[in-house]
Amino acid sequence: MRGRQPARYLVSGAFCAIANNGLLVAGADAGLSVLELTFLSFLVIGSAGYLAHVYFTFQQAASWRSYARFMAGVAFGIPIAYAILSLLCDGLRMPMVFAAPIATMVLLIYNFISARLAIMRRLFR
Repeated sequence: MRGRQPARYLVSGAFCAIANNGLLVAGADAGLSVLELTFLSFLVIGSAGYLAHVYFTFQQAASWRSYARFMAGVAFGIPIAYAILSLLCDGLRMPMVFAAPIATMVLLIYNFISARLAIMRRLFR
């Protein structure tokens, strides 16, 4: 793994996390359900995340194939995100403004590994 990739990942990841949390909170305030917000986040933030990670984090050429792999990895994280948000918001009645950042932190490591494998096609070197 290149030395600067984890630092660049944190910058790209922070951008995506802030955008995602903003989308989740605004959507919840607008009356959207956790399920609707999960899929909206997948489409909007997933695509933005791909572009950020391709061009900034891993500095690779974009392709439809790596986009498909990346979005498959993001899609695989949807049940995890949905379960966390459902537990916190629906089960514990936690406001989305607190639940969204907690879910984001839980998914941080999974997302790095998934993004690197999708774009670089390898985890190490």
